Amino acid sequence: MTLKINSKITLTLLFNLLIINNVFARDAALDACEAAVYQQQYAQAVEIAAQHASQPEFWLCKGRAQAALQQHAQAEASFKQAIALKPQGLDLVSAYMLLGHAQKTANNTPAALASYQQALKFSEQQNMRRYVRIAHNLLGEAYYDNGQYAESLQAFQAGEKLALNDDERADSYVHEALSYQKLQQLDLAIEYQLKGVMMLRKSAAPEQYAEGSLQLAQLFIAKKDYVGAERTYQRLMEYAQENGGSFYEAKTAIHWAEAKRAQGDRAGAETLLAQAETISRKIQDDELTDLLARARTAKP
Repeated sequence: MTLKINSKITLTLLFNLLIINNVFARDAALDACEAAVYQQQYAQAVEIAAQHASQPEFWLCKGRAQAALQQHAQAEASFKQAIALKPQGLDLVSAYMLLGHAQKTANNTPAALASYQQALKFSEQQNMRRYVRIAHNLLGEAYYDNGQYAESLQAFQAGEKLALNDDERADSYVHEALSYQKLQQLDLAIEYQLKGVMMLRKSAAPEQYAEGSLQLAQLFIAKKDYVGAERTYQRLMEYAQENGGSFYEAKTAIHWAEAKRAQGDRAGAETLLAQAETISRKIQDDELTDLLARARTAKP
């Protein structure tokens, strides 16, 4: 059983950088470039940025637009050019973070790690606590994707120490749980995933709580703690039903059926799959259709 690392950190980072740069834009042209990226008018953003090649902020704007267009090599070159123009403050930290993301997307993990280390160094020098935390977490993601799970755990733990609210702490806990799982420390993985799920229920969007709960149940199953898994699925099912979450009611039923089958309870598994199929026919969701197809063809 392998859990997938959540891309929430990276997505949140890019969104926040976009908003911050937009707020502190230095002139109308940069405002226009940032607005074009925000409105997904990427070609227009590239065109605007090209008219201001001497300013690093425009290269950052251009690079984000190119990344959104899946032009990853060009985006990496734009971020490098922004750095070459010697930006200051947040622009410098942002440039290294965005460069690292482009390098990570290109599967150049050593380069991405070096860029994230630079982002960490400059954010620490400027006492940017929020961005120090983000840099640690980005390092953790890169280490994790590179199979360096002990280093990944250390980075996530460093980020956790800088968390300012329950949402940030939950984010750290669930990432630490992923690293613990890869290090074959299931008890700690369950402990941290459970802590994260409890905070997600209080502070996060319902789908984040639901996905966190599904991962928690999978950890229990990996440990063959079916009582814990059943309890987790039951809580999530009740939560989905009480909050009108038909998609997660069905998704929970599918995964719960897998646990039932693993325990030899074929009748219970069939009941849950039938429940999921009824919901799937109503809401016509592609992910549910695929999950059900795989569940039906899975070996007993």
